[in-house]
Amino acid sequence: MTLEALLDLFVLAPVGLVEVDEDGRVEVANLAARTLLTPFTRAGSLDDLFVALAAVAPDLAARVRGFDSPRGVILDALELLAPGEQRGVHLSLVKVAPGRIMAVVNDAGALATARGHLSRTEQRLRAVEGAVRDYAMFTVNAEGVVDSWSEAAERVHQWPASAVLGQPMTRLLPPDSGGDAAVRESLARAARNGWCEEEGHRQRQDGSLFWASTVITALRATDGTANGFSIVSNDASERRRLEESLRDDASSSTDDLTGVSARRDFFDSASSEVARARRYEQPLSMMLVDPDNFREITEQHGEAFGNEWLRAIAWVCRQESRTTDVVGRVGGEAFAVLLPSTELSGGLVLAERIRERMQRHLFSGDVQGVRCTLSVGVAEVTESVISVDGLLAAASTAVQRAQQSGMNLVVGYDA
Repeated sequence: MTLEALLDLFVLAPVGLVEVDEDGRVEVANLAARTLLTPFTRAGSLDDLFVALAAVAPDLAARVRGFDSPRGVILDALELLAPGEQRGVHLSLVKVAPGRIMAVVNDAGALATARGHLSRTEQRLRAVEGAVRDYAMFTVNAEGVVDSWSEAAERVHQWPASAVLGQPMTRLLPPDSGGDAAVRESLARAARNGWCEEEGHRQRQDGSLFWASTVITALRATDGTANGFSIVSNDASERRRLEESLRDDASSSTDDLTGVSARRDFFDSASSEVARARRYEQPLSMMLVDPDNFREITEQHGEAFGNEWLRAIAWVCRQESRTTDVVGRVGGEAFAVLLPSTELSGGLVLAERIRERMQRHLFSGDVQGVRCTLSVGVAEVTESVISVDGLLAAASTAVQRAQQSGMNLVVGYDA
């Protein structure tokens, strides 16, 4: 895996990720991983994963060295409780290449708390345990054929390994999902960017559907080409139902045309995130997305096309963003995306994906040949940019610079 791809993945990934060698030496770890693993470490040092977890998982090194396959799942959702604390993590280890191990860390603090009240909250315990454990992990080769399948994948997708191994990934998709073409597009995007995150329906063996949130990570050969993909997904059906319910019950907080947060709701969320970022000295970025020549193109093709373009921008922003990001319509045709725990560099990576995907977007009907582009500005909280208004003003300045430089560009704010 290249350094550029790792940076993309580690900056934007919604779970804790650590890359180690076969001796446990940590090469890189994202902020979520360091936060979750700090209770296990001595003096806050995370230089060696096996040493850090020796008190609670003394056989990690032996498991890794005893795994003979060149790639696959070594360990699936091992529950670890920090010494002397009522919080813990679930740890999974995936061998992504010879000598390279990826550790995936999920917060199991809620599970530990629920277990302390088991006699009164047994039903809640089952729900919490399912939420923190059911992250399916499997790998596919460069052609999208499944070559490893974990127990968690069986739980989430409800396909036994015998029915999936050696089969194309399309077996997990419903018939109307786009089939081979959709899989090829997702794998190509992950190969190009290092990783991609998407949501959509998946089909169980019995034909029933569930809504899955999926992260696809490219696995690299020594020459840098993608020779396989690691896939982590979870059942997000309940979250989606809740989001739809909240949307129905609180339509004033949602933009009617595009379905993203309305301006007031976006600013309320952004104000809370800015205060949190400053209080805990955490990074926070915002991108402002402005369609190029929107009024001219709308006058040429009509108001209905303009509305379709706005819906497409909102859809692209939501597809490329993480579930923790906040997408809002903040002006007539302007959208903003708030990126918690993300530095400017990470915001620029995401902004470029949004710009590039909008450029390739195909409209239907009489305007199927029209290509529309975006100018995107990105700003982050700094000593001089300390408010939502300040972030928006800085991002707006960056958008203006992108438009003055020819449009269809991403520009980061530099005072």
